[in-house]
Amino acid sequence: FCDALSEKLGVLTNGTDIPKRRDKKLQQELIKAAGLRSVRQAGSGNFADVEEFLRTEQYPVVVKPVESAGSDGVKLCHNFEEAKEHFHLLMNSQQRVGGSGAHAAVLCQEFLRGKEYVVDHVSLNGIHKTTMCWVYDKRQANGSAFVYFGLQPIDSESEEAKIVIPYIRGVLDAMEIKHGPTHGEVMMTSDGPCLVEMNCRAHGGDGNWVPMVRGLNGGYSQVSATIDAYMDPTRFHALPNKMPSPFKAAGQECCLVSYSEGTVKSTPGYEVIRRLPSFVYLETRTGPGSEVDYTVDLFTDIGSVILLHEDPEVVKKDIAFIRYMEEINGFFTYETKQEILKRPRGDSIALSPALVPRPSSPSKSPVVGKKLIPMHRRVFSSDGPMLFRHQSLDRPEMRPLVKKMTTVDASKEVVIIVNPHSTGCCIAKEVMARTYRVIAVWSKGSNPEMRHQAPLGCSDLKYFAEVEEKDNVLETAAAIQKSANLFRVVACICGGESGSELTDAISEKLGLRTNGTNLKRLNKKRQQDLVAAKGLRAARQAGGKKFSDIETFLQTEVYPIVVKPTGYSGYDGAKLCHNFEEAKAHFEFLMSVQQNEEDDEVVCQEFLRGREYLVDNVSRDGEHKTTMVWVHDKRPANGSSFVYFGLLPVESGSIEGSLVISYARAVLDTLGVRNGPSHTSIMMTDTGPCLVEMACNAHGGDGTWQPLVRALNGGYSQINATVDAYLDRQAFSLIPEKMPSPFKAAGQEVILVSYSRGQVKSTPGFDIIKSLRSFVYFETGVQFGSEVDYTVDPFTSIGSVILMHEDKSQLQEDLVRIRQMEKDNAIFVYEKGVDMMRSPSTGNLSSLSGFAIGDRPKTVFTSSRASVYW
Repeated sequence: FCDALSEKLGVLTNGTDIPKRRDKKLQQELIKAAGLRSVRQAGSGNFADVEEFLRTEQYPVVVKPVESAGSDGVKLCHNFEEAKEHFHLLMNSQQRVGGSGAHAAVLCQEFLRGKEYVVDHVSLNGIHKTTMCWVYDKRQANGSAFVYFGLQPIDSESEEAKIVIPYIRGVLDAMEIKHGPTHGEVMMTSDGPCLVEMNCRAHGGDGNWVPMVRGLNGGYSQVSATIDAYMDPTRFHALPNKMPSPFKAAGQECCLVSYSEGTVKSTPGYEVIRRLPSFVYLETRTGPGSEVDYTVDLFTDIGSVILLHEDPEVVKKDIAFIRYMEEINGFFTYETKQEILKRPRGDSIALSPALVPRPSSPSKSPVVGKKLIPMHRRVFSSDGPMLFRHQSLDRPEMRPLVKKMTTVDASKEVVIIVNPHSTGCCIAKEVMARTYRVIAVWSKGSNPEMRHQAPLGCSDLKYFAEVEEKDNVLETAAAIQKSANLFRVVACICGGESGSELTDAISEKLGLRTNGTNLKRLNKKRQQDLVAAKGLRAARQAGGKKFSDIETFLQTEVYPIVVKPTGYSGYDGAKLCHNFEEAKAHFEFLMSVQQNEEDDEVVCQEFLRGREYLVDNVSRDGEHKTTMVWVHDKRPANGSSFVYFGLLPVESGSIEGSLVISYARAVLDTLGVRNGPSHTSIMMTDTGPCLVEMACNAHGGDGTWQPLVRALNGGYSQINATVDAYLDRQAFSLIPEKMPSPFKAAGQEVILVSYSRGQVKSTPGFDIIKSLRSFVYFETGVQFGSEVDYTVDPFTSIGSVILMHEDKSQLQEDLVRIRQMEKDNAIFVYEKGVDMMRSPSTGNLSSLSGFAIGDRPKTVFTSSRASVYW
């Protein structure tokens, strides 16, 4: 339009002898005719005209409208069907995205690989002045192949500038562009520069780069040169042929990249940026209340910064600092959300409706009355039939156990297992292997999902009988005796944490080996009170049913503070609260959704800092045998402070192993745990070990750790030790007091972490994992069609792997392989989405239908230094 209008008015013009210079297909045809490198392409409004190209060209292929509009709906298509679909999509929406009726068409081009440059010119009577040459800083980030990190000026005497500047000038001549501003985008391919597209207008981005370019060039920019070309030819001809070399200063544009997500509470990082010595300009659409996501394209970045300084080292240091701020998620403070403070296992997730919705989910669980309906969570063992398990069958430690007989006639005896799910199924299987009958007792509140949660190899368990908990223990015991018929009941074992109180009550009533019911040992507040009374390190806390019971504690304790229910409730609704108002709100929320039973309280505790250990014990008549000590491998990732990377065995002879074993046994004695399995969570604080909580059941996780522990210990685990404790006193006496040091092998559990998101097309990484020499067991809920997200908590992890090998170096080699696949996003192949192939200017983003950044107001910060260069 500008060419036509200027021609009509008789003013300086490029004319209309070449119509529609915006047409990208025409641009390539013109430069090809001039003997310049051009892309292979086909374009039309009729699919039949491009079909042969799409069937013969090497993929991926770029499909886009022939005329520019914003970032113009460009898509990188990876196969014929995808290209065909996008062709028709663009044709149907051409009117909305910048096409013009009968001239609407779609262009299919080869995908150019290389570094992308932008060359800014101003022309007058065919004389071209290069005002700046840029290179895009594009890298992989957050699982995306093309994330813009910035735009860097290129010295005019550099090797690449000496190539792209003459090339673009040849393009201008081929397109008969003699007047005005242009910016040409060019890819430096393996066989030389190749035009991406030519734009007959000034460089975009709202002109934020003007003060930087003036500083680099010593006083002029494309903006002032354009005015000179049209209004002051003498001044224009006095401008240099190209920008100075070296530049008069140092600078660049930095696109800010987010490695986290959340609702912004404040933006302290922006204030820090404004204080950098080289700061000139900051533009962002992110402020308090904004929803920030991981940066994967142009529309999820969090701002743009212009830096300029006379000293290149100052600019270099400021850029490094900005990148560091990105890595530590230092730009924003987010509204706080539910944080998973302990790793939930499948046995805890399946038990009851969660008290709060999943932290990172934008949706919320529907509320019925005062109870929340549980949402689907992809924590491994809770998915039951939707879970995929793979086990190595050629390893010696995976061979079936030989039946272990006892000295009595077990075939006439029966064992009760309360809530036999997850690892409880493994205990039931071991009991059956010794020819005992098993009666499964289900406590009130246990749901069908939990009952069907069986580990690999336990799905075919046949119970002698199944009994539902009655209104009182007397009736429950009578129902068990009736089901046992003529068989003698010899033991009552806890199969899952939710059944521990019922286990104590039944065993006590039937006169079996028991921990008794004199202590409310499941209550988390009670646990800490008893431990503190014995002089052991315990968490500072306050709890109760009324807010007045904990108000003083919340007003005096150092934040953050953990607020959670005192009883068992899935992954226990614990929240890390960062101020008084937040803690009060969560207290009131938890009280509103509890069952209003006598023991329903909320406890507020100090936040324990340190490494978290897990001590597995089996006890008989107060004699404790430690079968394993673990340490959680928790690290920051994807903007979350607590991401589980694995569970590592700890040798009993190590300093930390000795400390936590002694402490855990003291806790067991204090809480009156004399019989059965237990696992104790302990935080190693700077003042020594401190109880997190103790559970009177075997270590969870479906017992997938059993072959690993047997290999580490030389033949035994918590599972068979538990059965020995109840049914074979002599065998239990032969189990070592604690596991061997050093271990008999090397191994660990690896939690798989996702650094990307998308819909899974295939899972090549799973096959690689299963082929590793140390592979033992693999469990995942992810398959073809699954939606994978960034791992920020246990519910967004993508699987669990058990590795074990006699050779530590082999284990380490396999572990490094897995972690590298995570970083390379090589575990999955995703369905392809829209790939942004070039950077649209901020000014025209809103014109792109389907990609608009919305109505968020733009915030601009400028330095007083900027006025020097405008």
